[in-house]
Amino acid sequence: MIKYQIKIGVLLGLILSIPLSATAATVLENIQKTGVVKVAIREDAAPFGYTDTTGNLQGYCLDFFSLLEKKLINQLKRNTLIFRVLKSRVDNRFDLVTEGFVQLECGPNTIRSQLQEQVVFSQPFFMTGTQFLIRQSNNNLFNLDTNLNQLRLGVIEATSTEKYLRDRYPQAQLTLFRGVTARSRGVQALAQGKIDAMVSDGILLRAEAQQQNLSLANYSLIPEQPLTCDSYGMLLPQGDRSWQDFVNSVITSPESKELLNKWFGDIIPYTQITEANCQNNSEF
Repeated sequence: MIKYQIKIGVLLGLILSIPLSATAATVLENIQKTGVVKVAIREDAAPFGYTDTTGNLQGYCLDFFSLLEKKLINQLKRNTLIFRVLKSRVDNRFDLVTEGFVQLECGPNTIRSQLQEQVVFSQPFFMTGTQFLIRQSNNNLFNLDTNLNQLRLGVIEATSTEKYLRDRYPQAQLTLFRGVTARSRGVQALAQGKIDAMVSDGILLRAEAQQQNLSLANYSLIPEQPLTCDSYGMLLPQGDRSWQDFVNSVITSPESKELLNKWFGDIIPYTQITEANCQNNSEF
């Protein structure tokens, strides 16, 4: 069983006094030598990483870490490994990797063609896209082919979704949410009538609505096909090809596909349609 050492509520500058980048060894060599794997997971991004009612971390990424442990033990011929788990955020997830504090960050990281940060993405492990969570009673307000003039849209600050909304719907009124409770507070604001829609990746909105017990009879995700095509990848340090190849091999393994079915089996037909639509639509 995987052994976790979870660092809770730590600021980036206080996590460790010496970053991993102080050594020239590869990640696999470091793990072989120390027996320690340093990873990060979000706590605000159900179902990939979140805290349950007792404050414990849960999510797809924790199960992925268990699979990673199994594969690493087999690869390195070790008996045990210890996983040191940090909580990542939207605003520090890249820094945790670039500064060498973790060797892998797992979460809803949209793969970008260009990055300023010294990180690389793994192969995609999930695909989703931008959708609006709205009240069913307000469905007539939303013609997404118009400019959505004066509609109140909630969005998490400093995300690719915020940029997308500013570019495509500049006349909409954006309400920005910040911090680890941003998406949760955004969905709450929608339920309270303070905004007309909460905009984010469809899979994350779906999970948050479920956590807040919002009935799909009263709320809906629009459009049925997401406005964007966003593939998620793990964040990895740049320049370590052996580690990248190993993580990619875990992502593409049969066990990984079983893990996806465990967490997303009920919506796999939806994600398959989304993937097919994105592959066939030259706009994306």
